[in-house]
Amino acid sequence: MTSAEGDPGSGLRTAELSGELRRMALHLETAAVLESRAQRTADPLQGTVLRRRAEQRRQEAARLRERLAACGLALPPRGRRTPGVSPA
Repeated sequence: MTSAEGDPGSGLRTAELSGELRRMALHLETAAVLESRAQRTADPLQGTVLRRRAEQRRQEAARLRERLAACGLALPPRGRRTPGVSPA
């Protein structure tokens, strides 16, 4: 297998996987910024909108994490890890 190949069963190449990792990180960072802005705003309506947008980013990051976890490149969310097994 060359570096341009990914997991043969996943249908994803290494470049695509690294792009997915970057997208996941970007969604999580954006969610954190939106949440921070929501906490600072005095306008309750704007706070609600910002929190909703932050949640949408977290959900998209979770979908990407699931896809990457299926390829063995990301840990599943905490609730789905095997009990009693700590990550290395």
